[in-house]
Amino acid sequence: MSQSQIVPRPKIHVFNELPHIYEIDDMMAFCKKHERLYICGAEENQEYLLKYFDICGIKVDGYTVTNPAEQTLRRYRKIPIVAVDDVIRQSGAGIVLAVSDRHYRHFIPKFREAGFSDYFAMTEYNKRAIANQLKPRPIEEMTFEINIADHCNMSCQMCDHYSQLAEAHCVDPGIFERDITRMGEIFDHKIACITLLGGEPTLHPRITELIKIARRAFPSAELIILTNGLLLLELEHAPEGNIWSICKEYDVHITVTVYPLKFDYGALERKAGEYGVPLAMSSNIHAEQLTKIVKISDKHTFDPAGKVGREYCVCCLYFNKFNVLKDGRYYMCPVAAHIGIFNKAFGQNLTLAEADSLDIEKVDDWKRFAEFSANYVPFCRYCDLKNWRPHSPWKASTKSIEEYI
Repeated sequence: MSQSQIVPRPKIHVFNELPHIYEIDDMMAFCKKHERLYICGAEENQEYLLKYFDICGIKVDGYTVTNPAEQTLRRYRKIPIVAVDDVIRQSGAGIVLAVSDRHYRHFIPKFREAGFSDYFAMTEYNKRAIANQLKPRPIEEMTFEINIADHCNMSCQMCDHYSQLAEAHCVDPGIFERDITRMGEIFDHKIACITLLGGEPTLHPRITELIKIARRAFPSAELIILTNGLLLLELEHAPEGNIWSICKEYDVHITVTVYPLKFDYGALERKAGEYGVPLAMSSNIHAEQLTKIVKISDKHTFDPAGKVGREYCVCCLYFNKFNVLKDGRYYMCPVAAHIGIFNKAFGQNLTLAEADSLDIEKVDDWKRFAEFSANYVPFCRYCDLKNWRPHSPWKASTKSIEEYI
């Protein structure tokens, strides 16, 4: 791809705000103690709140507003819209106050005058965050990633791709081409971003070939190699091709995770500048701003019994963002896509259901992927999100199950 063919791409929104878990707990407790439940408001955020309650198994009797005749539902399933004056007269009714704070003046005075106190006032943050997590993305924000090598030349504690536990395995170029070509057909060759990663992607002996295949399928997508960078300088002289010149020619961005190692990261910056290849380096690739502070390892804790409540799914970093293409299937997240490595290493049985992924040969509309990504999948029951948190400064893995439970 020549420089004249490169299409300027807008910066996409990669990360959603994650709802406050403690507020989720309080709201669920409120909902479960009422015979009838209403959502105050009937606009976009409230319609996605209904979707959330459907996921959680919470029955909602209707929306409640000041003037039902003025409301039109258009984004999710229809339920009754009831005047708030009628709801507050009902015995056993509870209202989730989900309208923007600026509209409280239309409701709180009515509640007080009627002596009605059975309402739960959501924070402005959670109103927005829950809706954004459950809103299907437009094609301009759709992304997916592919593990092109499961194994790694590092051994990091708590790796959520389990690369320190994996046997050496690289994706077959034929399977890679089959799958990404099919995705190109479904998306009409338009998508926001594709990430090639691992494990360590530069361990794949035919990585330059995979880059060319991906670019043919998606000529204008942002194409990223996510790597620890340790082999990039050597690959300038690789027999299968100079990775730096290939990245320049095919408009590939390189993102390097910075570790506390004795490695000349400055040499990578100089080499990228020499070839004109966009290079980002950060110790935390999930941070809004790139940083080279001490790398912290996150512990993504499992409940092997699979008893995590559905209500917590929207609190996940991966939910509706980090989808994975693997062996002809499209997964919600890397945790689910690569769980077989974890199961084999530790003799566990965290099972995948048919509903945990989509068969890309049976999907003809990219919107199916968008809807799938913005919904609960059965595997979510294993992720103990209340205990997901930054754990400790980076260190080598002990390869023990305690890193995950």
